[in-house]
Amino acid sequence: MAHADNPGPVISLVTVTFNSEDHIRGCLNSVGRSAEGLRIEHIVIDNASKDGTATVVRGEFPEVVFIQNALNRGLTAANNQGAQVARGRYVVFLNPDTIVPEGTFQTMVDIMERHPDIGVLAPRLVDEHGHFTPGIMGHRAPSAWTLINSFLLISRLSHDLFPGIHRTKDINGLEDCDWACGACLMVRREVADAFAWRQFGSGDDFDYCIQIREAGWRVALTGDAQVVHFIGRSFTLVKPITWVGTASNFARYLHEHRGPLHTVIGIAGMRFGLRLRGAVHYLLYLFTRDPERLHKVNKTQHFLAHDDYSVFRKLQPPTPTSYPN
Repeated sequence: MAHADNPGPVISLVTVTFNSEDHIRGCLNSVGRSAEGLRIEHIVIDNASKDGTATVVRGEFPEVVFIQNALNRGLTAANNQGAQVARGRYVVFLNPDTIVPEGTFQTMVDIMERHPDIGVLAPRLVDEHGHFTPGIMGHRAPSAWTLINSFLLISRLSHDLFPGIHRTKDINGLEDCDWACGACLMVRREVADAFAWRQFGSGDDFDYCIQIREAGWRVALTGDAQVVHFIGRSFTLVKPITWVGTASNFARYLHEHRGPLHTVIGIAGMRFGLRLRGAVHYLLYLFTRDPERLHKVNKTQHFLAHDDYSVFRKLQPPTPTSYPN
């Protein structure tokens, strides 16, 4: 327990890095500015980066608690590692490819203080131009239909009539959801102590949030605080081959909660949508030579590395110790 003259932090931030030199400086600088007036600690867990990430953090941010793993343990294991070190009343899991505007954390703390039944709170996510982008915030748990609506972009026709697993309508005020994007999640201390990040792979933030929600806590989004997210830059540094022959967390959830028919239909629709979108982005790249299109092709390849139909025969519930390197 913290001494009365030296109280502990209000917020402990946990940021997992892997070859994050291009973004970590901006992230850490923004956290310092945004947290003015709040007692914070920032814990950076580095998963054996080969670039200059460690040099930047150690050399320019001596106040940061920096832990460098000898091996890449994966995002989920490193998040748990950081949470175990954290001393704050709230734990914030924050991606390195983010910028946090001033006042964001104070606003989120105020909301958590007013709503003690909220276990997880996420801010409005915007792109580097400050625009809300459909499909980067979590929304609904997967069923065959929510997966199809999302990955075939049907949900963009109507957020309410065709709900998908991702949010396609901007957020105003406070709204409950089934899960939220792991780019920035504020988690109450007792929740962080009680629940572990589990299976590494696409949808690990969904799996983390849904277990908390199913235990009776609220998971919520707020439009009153926002974070800039450079949409998936840290995500695509992981090699797609890491996930070959594994089930996504969406497939695991369908198998456990909806049964084999939903699983087969939902995953087939998701994979068809991913292949179609990957092909469109590649064609647009050929016409425009815009490197952003190649980035999006790469992202679809990551998702497609999961959920070969052969994995359905061996689907098992995720466990807190299931961390592929």
